[in-house]
Amino acid sequence: MSSFVQAPPYVPKHKIRVVTAASLFDGHDAAINIMRRIIQSTGAEVIHLGHDRSVEDVVNTAIQEDAHAIAMTSYQGGNNEYFKYMFDLLKEKGAGYIKIFGGGGGTILPEEIRELQEYGITRLYHPDDGRAMGLQGMINDMLEKADFDLSDKVNGEAKKLTPQ
Repeated sequence: MSSFVQAPPYVPKHKIRVVTAASLFDGHDAAINIMRRIIQSTGAEVIHLGHDRSVEDVVNTAIQEDAHAIAMTSYQGGNNEYFKYMFDLLKEKGAGYIKIFGGGGGTILPEEIRELQEYGITRLYHPDDGRAMGLQGMINDMLEKADFDLSDKVNGEAKKLTPQ
């Protein structure tokens, strides 16, 4: 039997902001509450919306808050439609740079994960990822992918400040 060694926390290079929530019609918020606390303890700022949140709520908040990433849990089905709509709405609103992460405790099937990641979702975590990486390892992976400079994208405000 092998012993699991927990990964040390990732040290972000930029100030990372992450919007967290559970998807629409989903009252399962225990997992996202645990994950958001690990995200916070790793050094990122978290804007937590709670459970039963629509794609539009999450996307609008992510844009308004100049977020680097969105982290969602989805245990109620409809994952493909929910995540694809989120990806499409971010692009439509000029915020396609915001990374999308998610998980569903095994309710998102491996073939759905492949399809969604091929569509453009940054990463969907499966219980096997948790066993292999540990909770901190999954958060490290997410924050490494979301660790980028947003100064040229911040809600369009920087462009308004430059002379035209």
